[in-house]
Amino acid sequence: MKAHATLCLALVAVAAPALAQPTLPRWNPKAPENNQLIPAFSLGAVESVLAAIGARSQRSGSDPSNPVIVAMLPTGRRAVIALSACNRSGSACKALTIQASWTKPAVPPQRLAEAIGRFNQRYAFAKAFVTGDGRPALQYYLTGDYGFLRGNLAVDLLVFADQAERFAREVLEPLVGKGAGPR
Repeated sequence: MKAHATLCLALVAVAAPALAQPTLPRWNPKAPENNQLIPAFSLGAVESVLAAIGARSQRSGSDPSNPVIVAMLPTGRRAVIALSACNRSGSACKALTIQASWTKPAVPPQRLAEAIGRFNQRYAFAKAFVTGDGRPALQYYLTGDYGFLRGNLAVDLLVFADQAERFAREVLEPLVGKGAGPR
């Protein structure tokens, strides 16, 4: 629950001024470092993968045992990455959650819930839901108890970025129009 509360607080910070749009390097799926086994999630490890896929990142939060990164994904969508199941210093974590959220749409809650339900039936990679304050969100949870391959994390982050764009396009735009929610 504490990690979830940290994630929610960090999401509020996402509403702060946008991170600058990066010049996107082209990710190389055949790069030899993609086969590198990283023993645990850490700020440095996740930030290096974000940079490799053309994302920008900024550290957030004040609890070293629950590190948080605010990322501008290669698509321009903002997301919060919260590391969890960490040692006291936050240098070795066994899991991470990535979440993107949008502003609360001016539509009946039932209509939003139905659209999100249809999205979840079509796509299984990440879970779409409505936050406690009525905002639509997309979340993905990843474990790395025995480490993770750098390339697999890169692909997971890229797929999440694509799924967030699909969510905005297929769920939110039909409900509220073009440019649904913050980038």
